[in-house]
Amino acid sequence: MATLMVIILLWITPLTLAGWVGSQKGRQGLGLTLGVLLGWLGLLIIALIPPTAEGRRAEALRHGFACPFCQEPVRQGATVCPHCQRDLSTPSPEESRAPAQSPEQG
Repeated sequence: MATLMVIILLWITPLTLAGWVGSQKGRQGLGLTLGVLLGWLGLLIIALIPPTAEGRRAEALRHGFACPFCQEPVRQGATVCPHCQRDLSTPSPEESRAPAQSPEQG
């Protein structure tokens, strides 16, 4: 029983945590690999590696929304996109192109 606890603490726990940290940074494969090969040291290494561009974008979208014009992440409550400088209080291009509802004919 003690051997099983040692295996869990020294190998499975850092493997799982390194995989999770890696997936949050867009580097899940690297996180799992470092967790398997290096254990706790691998977890530390993946925690120090910067996220990929896609990982940063996913993180930003978790805390905001995509600009309807340029699809870049924008913080919740923003009125102007920091990337394309478009006014976010106006309807998006998709909303502008939506056909007007016709009155029902009876």
